[in-house]
Amino acid sequence: MQSSLQTSSGFSESNTAAVLLAGTYPVLGSSSAPVTIVEFGDFQCTDCGSWFRNEEPQLLQNLVKPGKAKLAWRDFAYLGPDSIVASEAAYAAWEQAKFWEYHDLLYSNQGIINSGWANREDLTKFASQLGLNMAKFNASFQSNKYLQLVSSNHQLGVTLGVTMAPTFFVIGPNGKIITIVGDQPYSVFQRAVDSVVSG
Repeated sequence: MQSSLQTSSGFSESNTAAVLLAGTYPVLGSSSAPVTIVEFGDFQCTDCGSWFRNEEPQLLQNLVKPGKAKLAWRDFAYLGPDSIVASEAAYAAWEQAKFWEYHDLLYSNQGIINSGWANREDLTKFASQLGLNMAKFNASFQSNKYLQLVSSNHQLGVTLGVTMAPTFFVIGPNGKIITIVGDQPYSVFQRAVDSVVSG
């Protein structure tokens, strides 16, 4: 866990917060929550999958549900082509307000990196399992309409010094940021949220 006034990108803390919070992205939790936790993740990343299974449930229960923090998603699809198409599929599900359900299904069915578990055929099957309107999903997914968003999120991560997934930016109400790198335990997030609120 690290916190500094200058990120490795050279942006000031306040500028980094503004860049991270700009635009449109999936968010879980109350829009009025004072803290935003931005996750840069890759659906093929085994550390991301581990964090999802072991730490995220406690974070959602103790921080997101009570309205202390909200969880935002940014892609850092760096492990191969299947990472990119998995993100595109998740955004196609987002159009039907099912991003987080699809996110959870991907991590729950995660296989070996680049083994083909996240190929287009299986990604479409996951959407069907969620009961999505498949005509709408397929039209969106097959159009590659979210390829630019996935690419720009990855570039944003690189610009901000992200080198691996998961990487989290915990942003307080006054723009204070604490960066958390890797599959860290829930207690690290609890301390970070307390710190950016009090700071």
